[in-house]
Amino acid sequence: MIFLLQEEIDDYEQFSKWFNGEAEPQIEAAGGKVLIQGVEADNEKMLHLVMETPDPETVGAFMSDEAFTAARIAAGVHVDTTKITFLKA
Repeated sequence: MIFLLQEEIDDYEQFSKWFNGEAEPQIEAAGGKVLIQGVEADNEKMLHLVMETPDPETVGAFMSDEAFTAARIAAGVHVDTTKITFLKA
């Protein structure tokens, strides 16, 4: 299952430090994989992640986990702006 995640962040460097250091190993352990990570060229506060997971339930489990949400907020993610779109490949 491939999906696009879009959300506002405070600082891409701060987010990347957390995501690539702490979150990505957790995601990989759950069977997920980051395919593309970046911010918009004209708006570095808008993050885009293209990821692959075994199923939508894996995404839901991460997004509803209180500790993961708290870590995202601490990394500068505006969780109220998160948009997830599941894609057909």
